[in-house]
Formats: sequence, structure tokens, C-alpha cells
Amino acid sequence: MHLVPQQVIIEGRSLRDFVEVAPAQVAEAQKAGKRVSTSQINPADLEAIYQNLLQKFDWIVSVHASSKLSGTVASAEMVAKRFAGKVKVIDSLTLNGGLSFVIGECRKKLAEGVSMEGLEAAISPLRAKVRGLALPATLEYLHRGGRISGLQHMLGSFLKMLPIIEVSDGLARPTERLRGWHRGLERLAELLRKYYPAGARVVIAHADKPEAVEPLQKLIASEGVAVEDVRECGPAVSAHTGPGTIALFAAPH
Repeated sequence: MHLVPQQVIIEGRSLRDFVEVAPAQVAEAQKAGKRVSTSQINPADLEAIYQNLLQKFDWIVSVHASSKLSGTVASAEMVAKRFAGKVKVIDSLTLNGGLSFVIGECRKKLAEGVSMEGLEAAISPLRAKVRGLALPATLEYLHRGGRISGLQHMLGSFLKMLPIIEVSDGLARPTERLRGWHRGLERLAELLRKYYPAGARVVIAHADKPEAVEPLQKLIASEGVAVEDVRECGPAVSAHTGPGTIALFAAPH
């Protein structure tokens, strides 16, 4: 598996995630009040990695964050046309930890003998069941990014209300607001059990908040729940929800 870095823009300067800037540096910039945003993957980076891989392999499966949240799928499809059908672009309809499940399903189906042409249809049942649930530590960064109004920010901060942001069907939506961080963590666990009553595979992601991982793991610990990975949030999450965000991504067994 090979990664193509996303573009993180800090005070107008574009940097490649995990290559020229680390998640901790993104968090530091946000805490310092700097303007942080993201941009889709540079098409030139995609073309370079496709060219390099096709010197070693016959074809490529290129899986990317949801086309409803990022322009990377469109860029990848445009670049893929230059390689005469040797690159299959897959829209994951999720992001961050959810990508792991979609990539894993692609590998599984290919190992079962599914053709590249039939791959997207073969992974669709699993892809439709992947969900993400994120809890920001504060409303500040949602307000800075224009995702909530000044009044919502003021009232929410005064009442200590935090949103649960759900990633499903390719979109990220605030679904409910809860009072306090610990109640928010409890709600993440409740929603996981609601959506996956028979258990789930889980990836936990945090934005400069490693101390939140253990409490969440304890809350979701139950028969049938398997935490497969703990990682730092990528910029697609942390640039918009801010440092302190904790998230889980899940898929059925």
C-alpha cells in the first residue's frame, strides 16, 4: 500500500501531510490561531506515484476520501485516464479510519478473484455500512471554519454543548448536541452499539488528544467490538474540527 499526501494549507503555505508537516504541527498551528485549511491531493503527486507503481505492477487500485468531502477522487479519475485503464479509482465514501475498512475489503475481494472492473460493485455492501463518529473538544474551530455561526458558537460554548459529527453516505453531518465532553464520549459508545448491535471492527483516531483514547476504549469495550487500530487524525478531520477531537470509525465484522 502506498500513500499520497494531502495538501495542508497553513497561513497560505501549502504543505504535504506526513511529508512536509506532521499532525502535531497542524495542531500547534491551530492552537496558535493560524489559519489552517486543506486542499485536494496534487494531481502531479498522483501521476508520479502511478508512473512509479506501474513500472512494478500491471494495474493499480487507488482509494480516496469521499468525493462528497474532497475533490481528490475527481483529480484521481482525471489522472487515471492517462494510464489506459490500468488505474481503478475507488470512492471510499468515508475518510480517515474508514478508509482502512474500504481498502481491506478491496484486498479481500481481489484475493477472491473479483476483477478490477467488478471491484466497486463487490465492495459496495461493506462500504455502505462504514460509519464515522467524531466529537470535537470545542466549538472554536468549527466557528473559525464557518461551519457554525457566531451565535451558535457563543451559546454552545456558554452551555458547554458539543456536536456529534457523523460520517456516513459520503457526508459529514452534525447529528446531535450534547452537554459536556464526558457525555459526548458516552454517546459515541451508545451510537456504536446502536449501529452495530452484533459488534464491529473499530479504528479510533484523535487530534492531539491521546489521553482520550483509553476512556473511549473502555466505554466501547464489549463482546464483539474489536479495536483494530489507534491513530492520529489526518488533516481532513483535524483541520476542520480542531485539536482535541476524538473519533471512531467502524464497520461490521
